[in-house]
Amino acid sequence: MEKSTPIGLVAACVLVFGTILMGDGWQTFVDVPSIVIVVGGTVAALLAAFTLEQVKGVPGALKSLFGYTPPALDGLIAEFVELARLVRRDGLLALDRRLGETEDDLTRFGLEMAVDGIGPEEVDDLMQTRIDRDVGGAMFLVKFFNTAGTYAPAFGMVGTLIGLIQMLQNLSDPTAIGPAMAVAMITTFYGAFLANAVFLPLANKQKEQAEVLIKQCDVTREGVLGLVRGDSPTLMERRLRQYVGGEGGEAEAPPADMKLAA
Repeated sequence: MEKSTPIGLVAACVLVFGTILMGDGWQTFVDVPSIVIVVGGTVAALLAAFTLEQVKGVPGALKSLFGYTPPALDGLIAEFVELARLVRRDGLLALDRRLGETEDDLTRFGLEMAVDGIGPEEVDDLMQTRIDRDVGGAMFLVKFFNTAGTYAPAFGMVGTLIGLIQMLQNLSDPTAIGPAMAVAMITTFYGAFLANAVFLPLANKQKEQAEVLIKQCDVTREGVLGLVRGDSPTLMERRLRQYVGGEGGEAEAPPADMKLAA
């Protein structure tokens, strides 16, 4: 389970609202119309920007974000190296008895095509299409929260402008200007807090998780292709290690013209 995300969200709320409670006039920070403008306006804008089906899928995606467990890429590489030894010894049809032991859907999908004797190019195309679909779902949540992080401060400013307009219409009582200005600024506070303490951090966390998912999918795709091509266990491990990154740099895809091991 992802622990840093809920810890960070709770810590942000405690720090901000704890500071408010330690000061005087904390009741000023509770304003129902301001909450309605910022939260309601942000939700309305998101509904206008995305389809209803996409918005309805966000709560389920959030469960995946908070329940995220990083994949064991080293273990995945070791699994494909073992499968490469099996294929070298018994042939591709030997993978059929390993299908029932495979929990990952993408890996099972690739192994099924390998057992069916589908060529490397077709396997690559079909797996890439499957990967694009799976990764697209993860990247949508990044786009959704980045968009929410843009709209929330904007509606905070809208609420502030509304408050200022209403305040300027009644300048006959100078003693009321201060409290009215404070209420007018509340919506900006709400919008900035939601954007910087909730929406944008969630977008960044989902982006990091999506990048790991892409890396996992690339390892799986290249592993299946290696099995179909008949790569040796040594070459299989060298290819896959390039995706998880080595010392001194980011992971990069293996050269397309890498020769098969003898």
